[in-house]
Amino acid sequence: MHRDYSIDIITKTCSSLLTSDPVPETKKKPFTVHEVELLWQNQAAPWVDTVLFFLYTGFRISEMLALKVSSVQDQDGILVIVGGTKTEAGKNRMVPVHSRIVEIVKRHIQLSKSGYLFEYNGKRISQPQYRNLWGGVMDRLDSHHTPHECRHTFRSRLDSAGGNKVCIDRLMGHKSSGTGERVYTHKTLTELQATIELIK
Repeated sequence: MHRDYSIDIITKTCSSLLTSDPVPETKKKPFTVHEVELLWQNQAAPWVDTVLFFLYTGFRISEMLALKVSSVQDQDGILVIVGGTKTEAGKNRMVPVHSRIVEIVKRHIQLSKSGYLFEYNGKRISQPQYRNLWGGVMDRLDSHHTPHECRHTFRSRLDSAGGNKVCIDRLMGHKSSGTGERVYTHKTLTELQATIELIK
């Protein structure tokens, strides 16, 4: 027997029975403009320059500690750092070196004995070692931030400066949300450099 489905009527809305937890708000606090300037004023103090490196690259702590001297490359006249882990979009991404930290990067290249960009006593730094050194910097400057808050600061400052969303995603190692942005939008190193230089 043939059934005519065109007259079926839906009387129950099952979606009303679905529930989900609210999206939690982040407790991460970006560095203030004053705190960033305080870091620049104290950049000669031990390990302060690594905090500035975080703030101007957006790398995660694991990514930063894995960087080698060879990760710093000249790409068509633009100094970039090739690194990143965790996600497909984040692996081996190119982050142009901001003009304010060029000398910091060059100094660490010259001082490296292990081949890693950041080292402790001539060897690669472990995360526990670095977090201990980080704590010393925060105590010295009477500040209370985590390394990951540098990443939040990086994105917030780019967004506030009007940075291109796709460029910001590329620099952060995030996959852009829209299909068109992911598939059809290509950004050059020059555009990425112009975006990162929006940070003051």
